[in-house]
Amino acid sequence: EACGRTDHHFKGGMAFKFADEEYKTWLRDIEWTMGRTGVLTPVAIFHTVDTGDSIIERANVHNISVLHEALGLYPHKGQAIKVFKANDIIPQINDAESKEYQGCKYYEDKPIFSIPTQCPICGAPLIISCEADSEILKCINPECEGQLLNRLDHFCGKKGLDITGLSKATLTKLINWGWVNEPADLYKLNNHAKEWKEKAGFGERSVENILNAIEDSRSPKLASFICALGIPHVGKTLSKELVKYFNSYGEFKEAAINQWDFTQIDGIAIEKASAIWNFNFSEADNVDEFILSYENDKITTITPSLAGMSICITGRLTKFTNRNALQEEIEKRGGKVVSGVTRNTTLLINNDINSNSSKNNTAKRLGINIITEEEFFNTYLDN
Repeated sequence: EACGRTDHHFKGGMAFKFADEEYKTWLRDIEWTMGRTGVLTPVAIFHTVDTGDSIIERANVHNISVLHEALGLYPHKGQAIKVFKANDIIPQINDAESKEYQGCKYYEDKPIFSIPTQCPICGAPLIISCEADSEILKCINPECEGQLLNRLDHFCGKKGLDITGLSKATLTKLINWGWVNEPADLYKLNNHAKEWKEKAGFGERSVENILNAIEDSRSPKLASFICALGIPHVGKTLSKELVKYFNSYGEFKEAAINQWDFTQIDGIAIEKASAIWNFNFSEADNVDEFILSYENDKITTITPSLAGMSICITGRLTKFTNRNALQEEIEKRGGKVVSGVTRNTTLLINNDINSNSSKNNTAKRLGINIITEEEFFNTYLDN
């Protein structure tokens, strides 16, 4: 428990897993996809596999080092491979043979794999760098449209400013029309409103809804804004920790420029601190000019009636609009919201006390108190 957790997982957790069921198939091709930082990720394309509950034909191979480890130095079209679904969800390659898949008429003698030397999106030269003992392929052109699209998608997404209506497809069109070349350009889209409403697939109401959502994002929570910037290793959870130390974007940026010791913050070691120190804030500065105010989203502690309590929430809520609203009320009173039920959990909030969900069953087995949202409110929050 002392290891803490990220927004995604417990750092000190252990997982007990069943053996994965493997499926034999053959390799068709290798494609490359780009992330918001310019890293190109290899994706193995293989002959369709029916796992019983889904059809899979693609598997992320992460980086050049993992690609070599999974498929060998010279992958071939028609090469025999074994795939599985990690945790019954994520397609992965478990094994590859140097020979062709038996009876595959598409087998080719020459390797299909060669590391690209030019970015498939912008044509700029690519470099291979070593990060965390792995070889990473990266486009270093800051103007690359592939990076721009992914940066914008992150900026507008749930972990960023959560701007409703700006899907990846819509952002692609805005880039292709030449209206958006950086996040700050989103706040200038009013200038194209008339033309936008006449574009195929859009109309007056849909465009107005998007423009209103963009306008609403001009008063964001500081933690959401920091997360939206796309600083490597800085996600939603870490952003919430950062705003405990800084009252504004300007303060945070100044600390980064002056190489303030971020390692004194829980969850930040030297790698994450370096990512903040070396981050280019030029795009963020341009967006900052359009921000009206940053909401002070530091947790204001009131009577610490829940201090030392670990509380899990499950099921639908009726009294609070969403879990974030309930979580905020719990944290104000010194409590901690956890994602799972363990021996250290104090309470489980569930409006269906008699459900057979795994969390309910675990709580019953461990003797943890299960109460409804209404009961929790009346006992702990109605003050």
